[in-house]
Amino acid sequence: MLNKPKERILRLNGKSISSMSNLMLLKLSNVDVSEDQIYLSNSLRFFKWHGCPLKNLPSNFEAQNLFELNLCCSQIKYIWTGEKAFPKLKTIKLSNSYNLIETPDFTKVPNLEMLDLKGCTRLRKVHESVGVLKSLIVLNLEGCNSLQSFPSNLFGLKSLKNLNLQGCSKLDKLPENLGELEGLEELDVGGTAIMQVPSSIARLANLQKLSFRKCNSQPWWSSYLLRTNTRCLVLPSLTGLRSLKILNISECNLLEGTLPNDLDSLCSLEELNLSKNKFISLPESIKQLSKLEILCLEDCQQLRSLPELPSNILFVGAEGCHSLEDVSLRGCTSPAIALHLFNCPKLIQNRGHQENNLAVMLLKQRLQQWGNCLSDQFHISIPGNEIPEWFSYRSDENSLKIGLPPNWLNDEFMGIAMCGVFTLDHKDSVGSEIGADCSINIMGESYMFYFALHSFTTFEYDHLWLAYLPREQFEHDRSVTTLESTIFELVSTSTCIHAQFSVTGGVGLNSKAIKSGIRLVYKRDIECCEDDLPATDGSIIHQHHNCSTFSFSRRRFFMPDKLECSYFRQYSDNYRRFEHGISHRYPHKSQLLL
Repeated sequence: MLNKPKERILRLNGKSISSMSNLMLLKLSNVDVSEDQIYLSNSLRFFKWHGCPLKNLPSNFEAQNLFELNLCCSQIKYIWTGEKAFPKLKTIKLSNSYNLIETPDFTKVPNLEMLDLKGCTRLRKVHESVGVLKSLIVLNLEGCNSLQSFPSNLFGLKSLKNLNLQGCSKLDKLPENLGELEGLEELDVGGTAIMQVPSSIARLANLQKLSFRKCNSQPWWSSYLLRTNTRCLVLPSLTGLRSLKILNISECNLLEGTLPNDLDSLCSLEELNLSKNKFISLPESIKQLSKLEILCLEDCQQLRSLPELPSNILFVGAEGCHSLEDVSLRGCTSPAIALHLFNCPKLIQNRGHQENNLAVMLLKQRLQQWGNCLSDQFHISIPGNEIPEWFSYRSDENSLKIGLPPNWLNDEFMGIAMCGVFTLDHKDSVGSEIGADCSINIMGESYMFYFALHSFTTFEYDHLWLAYLPREQFEHDRSVTTLESTIFELVSTSTCIHAQFSVTGGVGLNSKAIKSGIRLVYKRDIECCEDDLPATDGSIIHQHHNCSTFSFSRRRFFMPDKLECSYFRQYSDNYRRFEHGISHRYPHKSQLLL
């Protein structure tokens, strides 16, 4: 092995390699040789040469036992010409080999399982023989932006599970017999020029992830003829995709009426991204997607209303939907829900004196359906610069302390609603992740809520954030251990609550919380009409009131982060961290990529 990651050895004598006739493993990195042609041992089983300077492999290279060929970032133009037998070869990696023009004949490579050609920007042709690779599992052509066609013979690809064509910007057609890929689980054709999807796609019964993201570009030649993009992705019936869990049709120029009416047939769908399209409404059938948890509608600027949402929805992201006028949570029975409605001004326009009460209305809808639910948490972010009058305790600062009346934790008590107003500057999040925090302190125990504010969201208004904490999260007895004894305390004996809102994650931030509010929620509060709600007994605690806010312990509840990639598992992954601040299934997104 010879590895030079930072500087290239300019003249390694090729004879030193050619003399190793029994060599079984060869691993080089950023190494040049003095000869154009060298001899490679036919005994090789593993061959890795990062940055290989050769234009092609030696013509006499016939390693019958070779199982991995890794020539990433190489100068290779042709791997080999004609037919060559590599009966044990399972992996070929040639990613970012910018000079590769076409793939070789794979007829005598029957056991190939992975073919990685990501970033081979001059690749024009994939040899038809790829269609006979019965053992091929992964075919990665991401970023091959010179590729204009894909082999039509797919009958042999019975084992293929992952086909990635993302960024093949000149590719404008998929094979009509795409449905022959019966084992396919992931298909990404995002960023291609494909506008017509073969109807046979409905036969991919094992498909779990499907992305058409940014299938809205003109053919490569049309930029010389057309100035505007009037093309729209045409989707066939999706009935038959019974295993599909993730569907991304964002940035596809979808117009009103172009979404399939049979979306409800996607019985396994969990995540749906329809962001940056031009439709006015969503199909009513979307409410039948009983497993849908994540719905992304970012920058759908002509969208006017949301239909009845699926019963198990966890997150709706509708940032920048400037025409959105109506949102409802009727029919939603999921144990927790978050709504991101940044920059949706029409949601609060033309509402008269109730312009800041949309969040309250949605919270009441939520509680009327669920009542006292063990993990019923609710979060909503909408434009607004005033704390709604429904909040009994309001402050023109980012924090407030309230005194609690006797017997406040009675059988009628449901939970605590918190509300903050934030003035946000998107420049704060450029180059770093910032977030909105809310902490509430009861009997020395702090409950903290958080969600990220991302650089791609330009905040046009002040925003209001409402969060709800059900009683089951904090009504337990708590104990404090001292050097002398263990003291048991009842939350019901608390005399005060302290809440604070802030923006965290950077230095010298312009973004900040400017107002805050709290309401103790009782059953009568969700049964009464908005104008008839009585104020809750209690008082704002002044600066010198004896109310300790020392935190003995903390429990964090995470909002789902905003997606920045074509697949958006992160939304639901983080949302499942809510209960007791524990990650049940997935790591926090900051541990993944952001």
